[in-house]
Amino acid sequence: MRRILLILLLISTTIRLPAFNKLPDTVTGTLRFSVDNINYAGGTIWVGVYLSDDFLDRGKARLVAVKISKTGGKYIEIREMTVGQEYALGLFHDENDNGEFDTNFFGLPSEPWAFSGELKSKFRVPKFAEVSFRFNENAPAQILRLRTLF
Repeated sequence: MRRILLILLLISTTIRLPAFNKLPDTVTGTLRFSVDNINYAGGTIWVGVYLSDDFLDRGKARLVAVKISKTGGKYIEIREMTVGQEYALGLFHDENDNGEFDTNFFGLPSEPWAFSGELKSKFRVPKFAEVSFRFNENAPAQILRLRTLF
């Protein structure tokens, strides 16, 4: 009896079932969206891709730079986005190409900006839940409209 148990134990540790030993594959896709209301033909649009725990923390964001050469709109693709993950986008048009989101004397934005989702108020920074979306590669492309305060 001991021998049978030992043989079964040995067999069970050497047989590897792929379904139990394989980590689930992460499905990724390409996020597609357009930015409209580009009023300056130059500079860079900086797109920050944020997760809930790092919303608007530039040091933790995935940053994507897109050069701008004409006014109107720009189609942007960001690859390797995890399907089903909750994201929020924050972007600005760095018109003077200094790599910073410039503000005026009062700390208000002096360069055009946009967020994914609908803003609840123009007078405060949005919360992640207000501008986030669950990524699905088959969803229609979002349109983000650059805004200015004045």
